[in-house]
Amino acid sequence: MPLRKCPYCKGLSNFDLHGQKHGGHLAGWVSLDTCQNCGTPVYFVTPSQQDRDTIVDSYPKHEFDPDEELPEDVKVAFGEAIKSLNDGIWNGCVTMCRRALGEAMNDLGAVGKDLFTQIDDLESKRKITPELKEWAHEGRLGGKLGAHGTKQKKWADKDDAEEVSEFSRWFFRYVYVLPRQLAERKAKVASSGDEPTSQETA
Repeated sequence: MPLRKCPYCKGLSNFDLHGQKHGGHLAGWVSLDTCQNCGTPVYFVTPSQQDRDTIVDSYPKHEFDPDEELPEDVKVAFGEAIKSLNDGIWNGCVTMCRRALGEAMNDLGAVGKDLFTQIDDLESKRKITPELKEWAHEGRLGGKLGAHGTKQKKWADKDDAEEVSEFSRWFFRYVYVLPRQLAERKAKVASSGDEPTSQETA
């Protein structure tokens, strides 16, 4: 097996094979390997027992796509942030997280001369909670570090990229994903005729 990027330590590494099992015609061959850098186990799916150069699937997956519920411009920017994270481009990751937050502010109708005032505007209108405002500001500050640096720190590092991308992901999930899932759930209940009675809601 050629060098591959480990989903845990993010480094290029060789992997030691510990066992293989045939998963049937739907799964191919599943192997348990460990990263030589960090020693963490990873599952790989290959088309045959001999062909370990072709990876059909893996667990955990290295890349995690943006949630489908995000607006297109937010999704494009956050998708580039995730790709940068997976490629070890820390400053690119935090900068694109900031771009994704900016696109979200535009989509949500935030008013202000810059991202700082736009985030505060959304909270003042109660479109986001005070906690989500703080999450958004963490993403904003991380992006500022990646784009300009600060007096305390010149460049973003791995910890910055992982933390800022995680803050951003959960901000988007609370703002976009959960409300849509709740709306779909309510529509499903309403269409099935299972809406709660006045006694059930009391």
